[in-house]
Amino acid sequence: MLYDLANPGQNLVLPVVAVSVTSISRDENRVFSKNSGFLAPAIAAKNTISPSSPYYKTPVPININVSMSILTKNQLDMDQIISNFVPYNNPYIIIAWDVPEVFTPNFTQEIRTEVLWDGNISMNYPVELNNTQKAQITADTTFTIKGWLFPYIDRPVKNIFKIDASFYAVKKGTNIDYTNYFDLSASGLSVEDDREVFYSNTISVSGYPKFTDVNVIKYYSSDS
Repeated sequence: MLYDLANPGQNLVLPVVAVSVTSISRDENRVFSKNSGFLAPAIAAKNTISPSSPYYKTPVPININVSMSILTKNQLDMDQIISNFVPYNNPYIIIAWDVPEVFTPNFTQEIRTEVLWDGNISMNYPVELNNTQKAQITADTTFTIKGWLFPYIDRPVKNIFKIDASFYAVKKGTNIDYTNYFDLSASGLSVEDDREVFYSNTISVSGYPKFTDVNVIKYYSSDS
């Protein structure tokens, strides 16, 4: 606020730049899913994973509208301040911040947020002043910060470290497809020599997931 920049004598020491939030609104254009969220790996310490992971509910996309006022004594200072942000907001910049780390202190997920400048600067020059007023030039512009608000995480999800897979021996010629899959998996099956022998093998697999490579798939239209 401009009043917060005043000295004890209630006089502004120019030049000054004041920024304030004017409104916050929900951005319907960036709503991609209301119900689904995402899981973040909960790393307890180096090379260790905690027994549960936080489940982030879908954040709400919000637009934070910000107004910025510039006050200077002369035109040279005004031109210098304007030239410090206009060439870089053409018409936006991207700022990076982290997903809230309250529940995942050892995990960092970057979010990139657009800060959109409206492209307009209104100027106001002193026209009529009395003998007690000081001349000052003012400029006003606005920005929109396209951010997110995250709901509270109340139920961490337990991590899966062990998967049990059962394999059944079937006789030669058995037809296994989607139509009889559940019947086959729910009952014992005879071995190939048709003896009345029923058995199954259970294999336990455990481990940590690990990325080995990432492939970029390009799609081309038929018109290209």
